[in-house]
Amino acid sequence: MTEERPLAGRIALVTGATRGLGRAIALKLARDGAHVGVLGRNEAHGSAVVREIEAANGQAFFTRLDVRDFAATERVVGDTVSRLGRLDIVIANAGIGTIGPVESADPEDWRQMMDVNFHGAAHTIKAALRPMLAQARGDFVAIASSAGTTGYADWSGYCASKWAVMGFMECLGREMVSRGIRVSTVCPGSVDTPFWDILNVDLHPAGSESRSGMMSSDDVAEVVLLQLRLPPGVVLKNTLMFPANEWH
Repeated sequence: MTEERPLAGRIALVTGATRGLGRAIALKLARDGAHVGVLGRNEAHGSAVVREIEAANGQAFFTRLDVRDFAATERVVGDTVSRLGRLDIVIANAGIGTIGPVESADPEDWRQMMDVNFHGAAHTIKAALRPMLAQARGDFVAIASSAGTTGYADWSGYCASKWAVMGFMECLGREMVSRGIRVSTVCPGSVDTPFWDILNVDLHPAGSESRSGMMSSDDVAEVVLLQLRLPPGVVLKNTLMFPANEWH
């Protein structure tokens, strides 16, 4: 490890890394010296992230993964450890969102959010837990949300899925005490990512004033990297962050 590349030699996997926040985290991990697995469902976008990392003299690979599939997630982790010898960092970032009042909500939307946001994170972490415990060192970071710490009108299903992530990580953290595995969550408020472009309602249109006041993906990625750069005996358990023009 060097001061300029504090994560040199580390192997990292990032889910939902083909765009937005996951992409920003993958780029910063590579900049800090990690060999990054870019995981996601869109091969074209994922391959573009790998090319961007390699153009900056970083190391990366893309693997197509739907985190809802636990067996596939286990295979990706197993292949990574087999090829690269270890796994040091897992960022559980993949997520989707659909909003609306409970009165008119479609329960299928709730199921899909729980499948991706909660089960996807749990699948990723469980699949990676065995190799990390074998080496007695590693970092799990789940990208939750401020919606995992409070309730927002019209966001019931999304909040429920992120609260589930928070509960899961709280339990995991207690299980990992004194076992060399750090467990942390990052809970951003509003971030200017493509999440808003594919949301089922036009809440914050691209180019709107509300989008300009949000945090950037790089802002949140810096907090993730802050945790990973800390001495191994220190953990930021839960980081709740907002744009400076908001207070929740």
